[in-house]
Amino acid sequence: MNTSRFPNRWCSVADGVAPAGGRPLRLALAVLLASVCVSLFFVVRLQPTSAGAFAFLAVWLAVPHGAMTALLIALQRRGKPLLPWCVAAVPVALGGLYVLADAIFWHPDAQGAIAVVLTPVLQGVAFLIAAPLAWWAGRRMRG
Repeated sequence: MNTSRFPNRWCSVADGVAPAGGRPLRLALAVLLASVCVSLFFVVRLQPTSAGAFAFLAVWLAVPHGAMTALLIALQRRGKPLLPWCVAAVPVALGGLYVLADAIFWHPDAQGAIAVVLTPVLQGVAFLIAAPLAWWAGRRMRG
């Protein structure tokens, strides 16, 4: 294979060697992708009345997952320790699914719509609480 056309990080993947932070990053990204898919399933189960409402809910529920994915990829490109950030992102994503499942399936009531709309905000707050711990753990891993 002619590797002169590809950046080094892709050559190492083609050679069977994962780039820095490979396994935790792949697992975290898989969990985040699965969370987005489950969130979209929940939007379908909510049966929005219009295509606009469906699109809004789908995008709104995917925003925290996309932000966490972008952060993890940016940290990986900078060569930062990823494990603490992956450990912070996975419970936040799963916690959001728990809140959605609780509001939609386990305890449905009139206030469930508020919980569905506020879930991304709650995920953002949870990640903001976990971020200093991940930052601290990342600094400890480097030193």
